[in-house]
Amino acid sequence: MKSKTIIGILAILIIILGVILISFSNKHGGWFSTPTSTPWLLLTETTTLTPTATFMVVCTPPRCAIRTSETYYCPGICPGGCGTTCATYTPTQ
Repeated sequence: MKSKTIIGILAILIIILGVILISFSNKHGGWFSTPTSTPWLLLTETTTLTPTATFMVVCTPPRCAIRTSETYYCPGICPGGCGTTCATYTPTQ
């Protein structure tokens, strides 16, 4: 019973000491203090946005079967891969 009381008192003292050390460290630029910094980017004038090339949609093609005779096929114009399908090779004679 006596050892549990001593352990409890020591735990409370360690917690109090930790709080004191952290608060002291914060006041003197320690590990837990809030950093004071200057911004790395200073805007001095207004930036004007200029139009760029037209946005193009990019599509993800379907998964064709692996180790088969399937391949990707585009039946015409497939901008950005949109419209691409899986096709099976057909033997020609």
